[in-house]
Amino acid sequence: MSTPDRSASAIRQQFLDFFAEKDHAIVPSASIVPGGDSTLLFTNAGMNQFKDVFLGTGSRDYTRAADTQKCLRVSGKHNDLDEVGHDTYHHTFFEMLGNWSFGDYFKREAIRWAWELLVDEWGLEPERLYATVHEGDDALGLEADEEAAALWTEETTIPEAHILYEPSKENFWMMGDTGPCGPCSEVHVDIRSEEERARVDGKTLVNKDHPQVIEIWNLVFIQYDAQPDGSLETLDDQHIDTGMGFERIAAVLQGKPSTYDIDLFQPLLQAAADASPHEAVRGYDDIALDDSEEIKRIRIALRVIVDHIRAIAFAITDGVTPGNVGRGYVIRRILRRAVRYGYQTLGLREPFLHALLPALIEAMGDAFPELDEKQSYLQKVIRSEEESFLETLGTGLDFFAGLVPHVHQAQGDAQAALTSLQEDAKAMNLLTNAYVDHDDRTAIAEAFIATAQKGALAGEVAFLLHDTYGFPIDLTQLMAREEGLSVDMEGYERLMQRQKERARAASQFGTGPDADGDWHIVSDGPRSEFVGYDALSISDAQVRAVRTVTDEDADATAQIELDRTPFYSESGGQVGDTGTLTLGDDSVRVLDTQRMGDRIVHMVNRLPESLDGHVQARVDATRRQHIKKHHTATHLLHAVLRRTLGEHVQQKGSLVAPDRLRFDFSHFEAVTDDELRAIEVQINQAVQRNIPKQEERGVPMEEAMERGATALFDEKYGDEVRVITFDPDFSMELCGGTHVDATGEIGIVRLLSEGSVASGIRRIEAVAGDAAVDFVEQELDALDRARRQFQGLQRPLASEIAALKAERDALREQVQDLQRAQLAQHLDRIIAEATEVNGITVATGTIGEADMDLLQDLGQQLRDRLGAGAVGALGSTDPESEKVYVVASVADDVIAAHDIKAGDLVGDLGRQLGGGGGGRPTFASAGGRHADKLTDALDGVADWVRGRVT
Repeated sequence: MSTPDRSASAIRQQFLDFFAEKDHAIVPSASIVPGGDSTLLFTNAGMNQFKDVFLGTGSRDYTRAADTQKCLRVSGKHNDLDEVGHDTYHHTFFEMLGNWSFGDYFKREAIRWAWELLVDEWGLEPERLYATVHEGDDALGLEADEEAAALWTEETTIPEAHILYEPSKENFWMMGDTGPCGPCSEVHVDIRSEEERARVDGKTLVNKDHPQVIEIWNLVFIQYDAQPDGSLETLDDQHIDTGMGFERIAAVLQGKPSTYDIDLFQPLLQAAADASPHEAVRGYDDIALDDSEEIKRIRIALRVIVDHIRAIAFAITDGVTPGNVGRGYVIRRILRRAVRYGYQTLGLREPFLHALLPALIEAMGDAFPELDEKQSYLQKVIRSEEESFLETLGTGLDFFAGLVPHVHQAQGDAQAALTSLQEDAKAMNLLTNAYVDHDDRTAIAEAFIATAQKGALAGEVAFLLHDTYGFPIDLTQLMAREEGLSVDMEGYERLMQRQKERARAASQFGTGPDADGDWHIVSDGPRSEFVGYDALSISDAQVRAVRTVTDEDADATAQIELDRTPFYSESGGQVGDTGTLTLGDDSVRVLDTQRMGDRIVHMVNRLPESLDGHVQARVDATRRQHIKKHHTATHLLHAVLRRTLGEHVQQKGSLVAPDRLRFDFSHFEAVTDDELRAIEVQINQAVQRNIPKQEERGVPMEEAMERGATALFDEKYGDEVRVITFDPDFSMELCGGTHVDATGEIGIVRLLSEGSVASGIRRIEAVAGDAAVDFVEQELDALDRARRQFQGLQRPLASEIAALKAERDALREQVQDLQRAQLAQHLDRIIAEATEVNGITVATGTIGEADMDLLQDLGQQLRDRLGAGAVGALGSTDPESEKVYVVASVADDVIAAHDIKAGDLVGDLGRQLGGGGGGRPTFASAGGRHADKLTDALDGVADWVRGRVT
C-alpha cells in the first residue's frame, strides 16, 4: 500500500477535492484586502467574502462552497503580531480552509464530514481528538447545544468523554454586536507523546494555549440574528461556516511539533539562514553554537522573517503598498520588524527580504500563481522599503542600545545614573534632539532619568525613534520589552498629538486671529453653485456673504461668497481661479478662490463699496486655459506612467498651476532616463493625436468604477461622479477639475525632473503649453551659449565637454596627490617624535586641514608605517564643516597583549572634543565640535595608553 502524500500542497488539494465530491463549488480565495468592507483592515477569516450572504444583502449561484482563504491577523482583536516568532504556532499570514452552506445542510452533515475527512481520509486517531460544544448561556437565553453533542455521538466514533462543553467565549460565534451568529463546535487534537498523554489527560489542556493540544477546525452553526437589545432571533435560513487552520493541520498530518517545521516553511527558513553572514547559522535546525539562548534567539529571528515575508508578499500582491497610513502602515511595520530581527540577530546589513521571494514562490506559487506573476514588482517594492529603513536602522538601534544601560541604572541609583548619563557625550547629543522643550543638557538628563526610574523609556525617545529613524512605536515597545522595560506612551502620544496639530494648523487656510470670524450674510438663497465648467463669465450673480480676515502679519484681506460663480476653487491639486468681480462701476480683483465647507470663497483685495445688485464675475480666461492644459497633461502623465511602470502606480498628490504641474505617485525605485524619455514621447504622441475630451456628469459611482475609471488619491466621492475620458483605452478618471476640449490644445509637454519625496513615493515635475515652449527656448538658448564657448568645434559639443571634464578631473587628481604628499610629510615628523610607553610606541599629532576621508587615509598609512607594537592617533580640522576629526590605530599584537582598542581610544577623544565616534579595534574615527581642544586631547593619548598597560 502506497504512502499517502502529506505534502502541504497535497493536503490543500485533498481538502478541496473532498468537498468537491460533496457537491461544493470550489471558489478562489478572496483578496487579502476586503472588498467593500470598511469595518475590516484585512481579510482575517474565511467567512469575510461571504459576509453579505450571512447578512442577507447578497447571494451566490451556489448553496455549498469550499475554499482556501488568504488571511492576515495583525490588527484589532485578531492581532497575533507580538506572538509571532516567539512561539512556534502563531502567524500573521495564514491560510484558512473552509466549507460553507448557505441555507442548505446544517449541523449533522458538517460534523459527519469533518470526522470523515479527519479520521477516515487523513487517518487521525479518534483517541487524540476532542470536540467542544456550547455549554449554554443564560444571558443569551440559550440552553446547552445538546443537538451538536448528540450528533458527535451519532455520526462519529469519538470517545464520549472527549465531547466537552465550553462557554460562549470559546463556543459562540458572533459577526459583531448585532447580526448573524450561532454556537460552534471546535475540533482539537492532542499531538503529545504517549507518555505525556498518559501522565496528563488531554481534555484538561483543551483551550489552555498548550502548543501541542491545539484547535484545528471550527464548525460554526449560524442560526440566530443578534438584536440591538442583546436578544437573539432565529434566522429563517441556517448556515454553516467552518474554518480549518491550513498550517496547523499540515503540521499534524506531517507529524511535526510546530507549524514552522512543515515543508511549506522549509525552503524559506533555509533561504533566510543562507542569507546570514554568520557561519554558525547553517539552517534552522543546524546552528553550530553551544549557547542555547543564542540558538533560541536565532530561531526566533528566522521564524519572524519567514512569517513576515509571506504577509508582506501577499499583501503587496493584492494591492497594499507600504506607507504611513492604514493598511500600508501595517505592512511597513511588519517589514521593519523583520528587517530589525535580521539586522540584530542574523547580522544582515544589506537588504535580504526581497531575496527570499524565490523560496516563497517555490513553496506557494502553485496555489497562488499571482506571486510568480508579480515577482519582479514585489522584489522592487520590498527592496526599496528595506533600503530606506536600513539607512537609519543602525543609528536608531545604537541610540536605543546606548540609552538602555542608563535606564537600568536609574532603577537602582538615580543619582549615579544621572551623572553617568551627563558624562556620556554621545547619548546626551542625541537626547538634545529628542527633548526639544528643555533648555539645557542638565534639564534633559534629569527628565530622562525621572522617567527611567519607573523602568520606562522616555516618550521623547520613542517619538524621536519614530520621527527621525522610522521606528514604528510597536517596534520600540517590543525592543523595550526584550530589555525588561516599558515605554512612556503618555509622553509619546503627547508629542504625536502635537505633531498632528502642527500639521493640521499648517494645512488650514487663514492663520490669523480672525480666520474663523463670523460671516456677514448679505442675501439669503442657494449657496455657492459652481457654473465654471460651462462659462468663464456670468453677469447675474449675487453676493451672499462677506467677511474680513486678518492674517498673522496683521494684513487685512476680504472674502466674498456668491450664490453662483464661474471661479474654480482650489481642489484635487488644481489651483483656484483669479479674475474680477464687478458691481456697477466698482471692480475688485479676485486673488484666489478656495472652498470652505459649503462655500466657494473669493479672496479679494478689498470689499466693493456696495454689495447690492448683480455681480459680473469674470475668470482670467488666459490663466484658466494654461491651468486646463496642465491638468489634462496630468491625466495623460498618469495614464502613461501606469502603462510604462505598471498598474501599481497610483496618484499620491498633485499640483496643477498655470505655469507647471507636479505629480506624486507610488513607485519604489527611480524612474530611469530612458523610461522618462519614453514617457515624455508617449504623452506628446497623445497630444498630437488631438484626442477629444469626453465629459460625463452625474454618473453613478459604481458604474464609473465598473467601466474602469481611475479614482484619484485622497479624493472623496459622492454617489454620482464626473468622468473625464481621453480615449477610453487611454485615460478615464473621476475628476472635478477643468480640462482642454482636445489634447491638441496642449501643444507640447516637457518633463523637468523626477525624484523621491518619501519612501515609495516619486515626484515628476513638468510644464505644458506656453510654459513648455518657453522652457525649450531657454534650453536652446543655453545650448547656443555653450557652443559659443568652443571656437572652431572639431567634435560634437557633448564630446568637447566630456574631454574638458576629463582634463579637469585629471588636474584635480594631481592636486590631491600633491596635497597627500605634503600631508604625508607630517607623518615623518609624527613618527620621528613618537614616544614609548611601557614598550609600546605611541605616535600622535595634527596634520592641519583635512576632511574625514583624507584623515582616515593618512591614519591607515600611519598604522602601516608604525607596524607592530604601536598606537597611533591623528587629528585634523575641516573649515568647510567647522568640525574637528580624529582617527586612531592599534597594532594587532597590542590588542592581543593589552586589550587596547582603537574604538575605545577614539571614544575618549571624541568625548573631549564634544562629539563621539567608533570603529574596529584596529582602526576607528571620531568627530567633534571643539577644535581648540584637539592638541590637548592628542597630548593625553600617551597617558591613556599608560593607564591600560598591564
